[in-house]
Amino acid sequence: MYKRFLLMFWALFPMLAMGQTNIQASWYVDGSKVKFENRSHTSLESMDQGASVIYATNGVELILTKLRMNKTSGAILDDDRRETGRNSALLADAGSQVLLEFCEVTSHASQANGVTASGKGTKITLQEGVMTTNRAASMAVNSIHGAEVIVKKTEVNTSGNQSAGIFALDSGLVVATEAFGLCGGQASPLFYVVSGKIQADKCRMSSAKWTIGSVDDGLLEVTGSELKAGGICGFLVYGADRDRKCRSYGVLNLKKNTITVSEGPLILLTNSFADITLTGNKISCKSDEIISVRRDEWGVKGLNQGDGHLYLEKQTLNGDIFVDSISSLSVFLKKGAKLNGAITGDPTDTREVKVVMHKGSSWTVKGDVYLTAVSFDGVSMEKGLKQIKGKHVIYYDADALINSSLGGKEYKTGGGVLRPMKK
Repeated sequence: MYKRFLLMFWALFPMLAMGQTNIQASWYVDGSKVKFENRSHTSLESMDQGASVIYATNGVELILTKLRMNKTSGAILDDDRRETGRNSALLADAGSQVLLEFCEVTSHASQANGVTASGKGTKITLQEGVMTTNRAASMAVNSIHGAEVIVKKTEVNTSGNQSAGIFALDSGLVVATEAFGLCGGQASPLFYVVSGKIQADKCRMSSAKWTIGSVDDGLLEVTGSELKAGGICGFLVYGADRDRKCRSYGVLNLKKNTITVSEGPLILLTNSFADITLTGNKISCKSDEIISVRRDEWGVKGLNQGDGHLYLEKQTLNGDIFVDSISSLSVFLKKGAKLNGAITGDPTDTREVKVVMHKGSSWTVKGDVYLTAVSFDGVSMEKGLKQIKGKHVIYYDADALINSSLGGKEYKTGGGVLRPMKK
């Protein structure tokens, strides 16, 4: 089911350096003819199929205040959904600059986005407005092909399937501050990154049936926010494209957030490499498995493992970390980190799990664990072993070069045993 939804969600967009041709809009503003426009207290609507409400192009500067924009018709063709950003209520490209203050933007049709900035040098700023899409395949806020979108104190809502709240593609950047809202459909994350970057701070948002964030190559950074997820997992870091020559690389940084996940693990990593950093978050996760690194429906069978680094600092994690037979994970427990749970999964020749204990960290083991390696950084082995608690056995690979300092010996931990295992 996950693959079906997300493959429908996936699209590749060509780079736009100049204004597009054959764009229809109720208000077409061309910077080669007029450099600046200021409009306020007006209602604009597009009822024509495939047409935007406003198209700003060729470096025009717009200031829009207390406007209402309504998009009531869908795309002309299925392949014209999001390839160019056309059929958005507001489309800006080719270096245009658009400021929306106290505006309401609403899309009532499928395959009809809210606002889209496209191309390097293009920028849309949303300030204290409302962005809403009500049908499938209709994202609210989009930055594509190197453009930038700034979202300040703005309400962002989507209700259809495959309709992300905030989307960044192909070096697109979205910076959201104090945004709030709800994404209500299947495969409709709050934040969706495809080779782009999203930075969110002090946001209050919920995804009723999907993830808080989905990262397919790129960066998602969230700080000081209140976030809820109601479907599959909290955050999905993955590679969606089966035919990619290079594996996806996702970066997920979460700091001082309050996160509630009602289904699945906090993080699912699959068919991708990832660097994941968790710092000082308050996490409520119903699943006993808080991190899952494994193969899934995406990618080539046997080559679709998850591989990553997990950094915990001043972070408490309650739950198990699962790493399947073909995946790998290095866990760095830095100062103030507390891991309360096991690292599960059967040991194989292809599975690699490493744990690095730093000074001031602790690991309370909830079951027997099979590791490739365990090491200590900034703390002696004797003190580091005492930081590992729980009356269980931790097995390590005695043949691995990284464990040479352990000498293939058995050691007492702060309640259990660290025991060598030869493959």
